[in-house]
Amino acid sequence: MQAPSSHPEQEKKFHFAALLFLLITTALRLPLLKAIDLVPDEAYYWDWSRHLALGYYDQGPFIAYLIRLTTAIFGTNEFGVRIGVCLLTAGTLFCIYQLALLFFSPQVGLLTLFLLALSPLVAVGSQIATYDPPLVFFWTLALLLIAKALFVYSPFSPQQRRTWLTAGISCGFGLLSKHTMLLLPASLLLYFLLTPSHRFWLKRWEPYAALSITLVMYGGVLWWNAQHHWWTFLHLFFLVHHHGGNPLRRFGDFLASQALFIGPVIFLGSLAASLSALRTHAPLQQRFLTLTGLPSLLLFCLLAFKTKVQANWVPFAYPSLCLLWIGRLCSAKKHYRPFNNILWFSAAAISTAFLTLLLFFPRLRMAVGIRIPPKSDITNTAFGWRTLAKKVQQIRTDMERHGHKVFISGNGYQYIALMAFYLPDHPPTYDLFLHYRLDMYAAYVQQLKRQLGEDSIFLNAGKANDADLRKVFTRVQWLPPVYLYRRPLYSRPIATIYLAKCYGYRLYTGLRWAQGG
Repeated sequence: MQAPSSHPEQEKKFHFAALLFLLITTALRLPLLKAIDLVPDEAYYWDWSRHLALGYYDQGPFIAYLIRLTTAIFGTNEFGVRIGVCLLTAGTLFCIYQLALLFFSPQVGLLTLFLLALSPLVAVGSQIATYDPPLVFFWTLALLLIAKALFVYSPFSPQQRRTWLTAGISCGFGLLSKHTMLLLPASLLLYFLLTPSHRFWLKRWEPYAALSITLVMYGGVLWWNAQHHWWTFLHLFFLVHHHGGNPLRRFGDFLASQALFIGPVIFLGSLAASLSALRTHAPLQQRFLTLTGLPSLLLFCLLAFKTKVQANWVPFAYPSLCLLWIGRLCSAKKHYRPFNNILWFSAAAISTAFLTLLLFFPRLRMAVGIRIPPKSDITNTAFGWRTLAKKVQQIRTDMERHGHKVFISGNGYQYIALMAFYLPDHPPTYDLFLHYRLDMYAAYVQQLKRQLGEDSIFLNAGKANDADLRKVFTRVQWLPPVYLYRRPLYSRPIATIYLAKCYGYRLYTGLRWAQGG
């Protein structure tokens, strides 16, 4: 597996193959966008899109803007919510291919596309509408633009300057997607400090102008937070300082989650390639890829000793690290033999594809004897919500026969966001914050004053709030729990939802009882 010599006709074939591969894989994913229910976070961000703002409690506003745009075009349905991230994921892969053309060869680009497209990282990113796919797209786009400014365009030429400024815009959109986008300027600073031949950029105005554009674009989020008690930053502070469990166990869980997320062979190969690139006199392009991926991964490894680190906190590190590994694998002449390279690539492709198949085809898990407890199977969060909404609507219709309006309430954003999406009239729903953590519904909590005197259907994962409910309603009637099943995969319920008919909303508590962030 040697990198081919530069031949125009051969390169055209690789370009055509890469484009065709992207088109086919994206087209195959489109029907899957409506195959499963929204997960709670998707419904939550969709509800954001109904209340467009400069900022939101959890992260930046880009995902809300994206969902508002796509649902305006395709309607309020699963496809409309998810099509935006599906297209952005295809854009990410296209940017990775362009990076491969700059640093390696079309062959490396095509192989990297193939491996990443097989991974759970891309499979989930193209199907689930969270703020991570936009972040990874804008990170990779900014990486491509910065690479062109550093390695392609003539020093201090107008084209180079425009590229720097465009990279700042891309970073700005990334920061509006998720705050970890700030790790890219930090990684670039580290690259300049450790690369003498590019250290002069620390004295040039272009990188600072790009960073200024990024921060100006983020100004709306700062303004929103100034009007809302700096909720976003308090939330991030809460996540980072939320302790729990054994540090070594958290560290091991994080490493395992990354290996499952991107594929074990890709994960280990990317780590080995990046560490090797730092130890040896690797080309500057390889050092650039290493230092824009590895430091972020190591940072979250260290953070795992302090707090719980989720698997999706560092997906932006893998486009550069995976490209680096494939590039070194294809160009290696002394350290690897071609047969070994083919073996490594095959092992990566097979193991990664197998993980993705297990994720999307649970019957395969049953066939190979893999048993995952229902609470540990993250795919269960995309099943049963239509059934729950149908039950809630039946109760709602029955209660409204008595002449009172009925609003939907809960503790936490998950169930109320899902009911807002899946109930036929998409009603406003409310978090009562009964001794539970804050979320974006805190921005609309005063609207609950309008519901005083009305009845409500309360949804919760348990009955722990019974005493609180009886303080804020005149009468509470708990109903039999709703059990959600996913047969034949699980014989037991995958979720148990408790419902209560609550009559006479009499006490508005606002955020007085809210806890944590």
